[in-house]
Amino acid sequence: MRVLAPGRREARRQHVLRVAVAGSTLAGFLAGTGPAGADTVSVACGGPGGGAAGLVDAISQANGRAGPDTIDLTAGCTYVLTSAVSADNGLPVVTGQLTVRGHGATVKRGAAAAFRILEVAPGAEVALDQIAVVGGLVSLSGPTAFGGGILNGGTLTVTRSEIRDNEVKGTGSSAGGGGIANNGTATLDDTVLRGNRASATGTAIFAAVGGAVLNRDAGTMTITGGAVLDGTAVSRGSSPFIFIASAGGVGNSGAITVSDTRIAGNRAAAVGLRGQAGGGGVSVANGTVTLTGSAVHGNTAFATGEGAAAHGGGLENSGQTKLVATPVRDNRVSGPVAQGGGIFNVRNRLVILDGKVTGNVANAESGPGQGGGIYAEAGLVVLRRTDVFANQPDDCVPSIPGC
Repeated sequence: MRVLAPGRREARRQHVLRVAVAGSTLAGFLAGTGPAGADTVSVACGGPGGGAAGLVDAISQANGRAGPDTIDLTAGCTYVLTSAVSADNGLPVVTGQLTVRGHGATVKRGAAAAFRILEVAPGAEVALDQIAVVGGLVSLSGPTAFGGGILNGGTLTVTRSEIRDNEVKGTGSSAGGGGIANNGTATLDDTVLRGNRASATGTAIFAAVGGAVLNRDAGTMTITGGAVLDGTAVSRGSSPFIFIASAGGVGNSGAITVSDTRIAGNRAAAVGLRGQAGGGGVSVANGTVTLTGSAVHGNTAFATGEGAAAHGGGLENSGQTKLVATPVRDNRVSGPVAQGGGIFNVRNRLVILDGKVTGNVANAESGPGQGGGIYAEAGLVVLRRTDVFANQPDDCVPSIPGC
């Protein structure tokens, strides 16, 4: 047995005490007691102080207190919001530090009135865990509508959750971010976005962008270990200039990092005179996007009407985008003009490393489209250790080194 000198024994004793204190503090967090000054409130599924009214009250109370707060929802419960409590919001706008632990609960809009589920104010911090955000609807005429399910201007973390069947709708105006619109910092971990929608109608210049997600100019977003499925961006009308539907799945003008995530079954649709549809799965209008170990497959961009065009069934890029070990497959564009069944590069730079672009289709109304795999209108497309094959009617237009 090793014998420690007295000085070293005391140092060891102090170290053990520090570890024990730290363990006690951690145990407190795990037990839901939280740090000193924090408050934890449980909201029952119904009854006095429970249900949707109880959740609204709990958030209001948390906003009025300093320091972090935690709200525990009842496992498996559905909290149905029937009216807005503030402009366009079913829940109070969060202004402080709040954690909502859903335990598998659902928060949904259950009324004819239009309102999103949740808004996070600039400077606020919100964490959602094991919760479903369902059925939010923002419908505006005139100003641009953002964030059907969640609108984030602060710091948002969503884990092990689902954002589904939310919509943002612009009538005579633009709309973006059916599931989530982000202009702050957002982290989505092991979270599924499904069936969300951005829609717009008009007769001038208007756009529907980001059926599932719109990451705006000031936004920074990380998506890990989840899925973006069956989102829709659709614009209907006519324009003497142009109108746009883009990013049925993910739209970006800021900075996004995506890893281990499926982006599948999304669509961008422009219906009417001079409509432009692009980026059925992902549309990068500006900023930076990196997708690693993910997949972009089975997405669609289509346009109908005189002067209409469809670009980038899987991905449309005008920013700085990198795909690493991320296959782009089985995507499709169709319309009077159809270019880039898999990928359409508008400008700036696209780099594909260790990837595959395969099984994509460009189908024009008057015959075959162009660039079944990749259409590079401008900018630079770099392929490294990447295979491009079995696309229709061709692989790359114009010729790209390595294709």
